[in-house]
Amino acid sequence: MNNKLKPVLVGGGALGVFLVVTVLMSAVPFLRFIGCCNCLWPIAGGLLATMMYIKGSPNPATVLDGAIVGALTGLIGGLIYLVIGLPISYFTNGVEAIDAQIRQLNPNFPLSGIVLMIVGGVVGFFLFIVLSTIGGLIAVPILEKRKTEVVLPPPPQDFGGGPGGSSGSGL
Repeated sequence: MNNKLKPVLVGGGALGVFLVVTVLMSAVPFLRFIGCCNCLWPIAGGLLATMMYIKGSPNPATVLDGAIVGALTGLIGGLIYLVIGLPISYFTNGVEAIDAQIRQLNPNFPLSGIVLMIVGGVVGFFLFIVLSTIGGLIAVPILEKRKTEVVLPPPPQDFGGGPGGSSGSGL
């Protein structure tokens, strides 16, 4: 697990930074489209962390290794987003516009804008983990060039015969 720690921290940190920068850039009116990258950053973060793991691992990486590295990368990046990005989003974008749109569609909707923002952040957190796992799963077949050696067990010693093993005699 120690050789997975550095790639996970670097990939998760990069993912968190990109998510926070995306939140900051989406506050500018003509850059709101940049929020579409929030689904690409986790995949790229999982790819980056798994690539770093493959390069630093003495053994060939398996798909399970890629999934673990990707999921942990998404966990760290998602936590950074929840702790830093969500409050920034609250202060830059506000929830008044969200609340006004909700009330326009359904005046009796039971949740307020802030609750929806928190629920959306938690859902995004889990989506970041899933998408980073997909990035890690994609990276292993593409980037792992080393072949795993299949070691077959040796055949049994007295195969096909031995003392008392002759067939057809003894009648």
